[in-house]
Amino acid sequence: CNTTALAGLRAAAAAGVVVAPELPGRWLAQAQDSLVDEGTGLLISSYTWEGARLDGPEGSSIWMSAHNLLLLDPAFAHDQYARARAALGRSFMGFGYAREWPAGDRGPMDVDSGPVIPLLDASPGSSGLAILGARAFDDHDYLEELLAALEYAAFPSEDAGALRYRASNQVGDAVLAYALCFGPLWTRIREAMA
Repeated sequence: CNTTALAGLRAAAAAGVVVAPELPGRWLAQAQDSLVDEGTGLLISSYTWEGARLDGPEGSSIWMSAHNLLLLDPAFAHDQYARARAALGRSFMGFGYAREWPAGDRGPMDVDSGPVIPLLDASPGSSGLAILGARAFDDHDYLEELLAALEYAAFPSEDAGALRYRASNQVGDAVLAYALCFGPLWTRIREAMA
């Protein structure tokens, strides 16, 4: 994901590495000009080298992208999170989940989306990354609903004092661990940018 690479450059710059300052700005200008879905205003998830759309917005991409954008363009980041929350975020009886695609824009299921649960159109991949988004944007109510769904539907178990979610895998575990503990380092990078 381009936003992950650009956020990595911001982190490197905060650590004292010399980074070409124009790169993030050029990518952001192009993204806002030609990589935003006309219907939702969300960044599309994949495109050609020339910038032509391959796939529309996907939950398994946008939550992480919005989080990364906090280090690049906070206003655009908040806009993308709000749009993702409106188009993809769902709550039902105190449980939160996220769709993989906006209504009417179903894309192909792939390794990122994982299986989509019928009727609800709930995507475990998008829902897991929505935890990162909710945490990054201080959306406490949605975060609590997502965590309630995780505890209910992801088959938590404890083994040798370690909590494990049986419905997850190593990537899902890494996303969840990062989502729940990224704050202090992220704050330090943002302070170094100021």
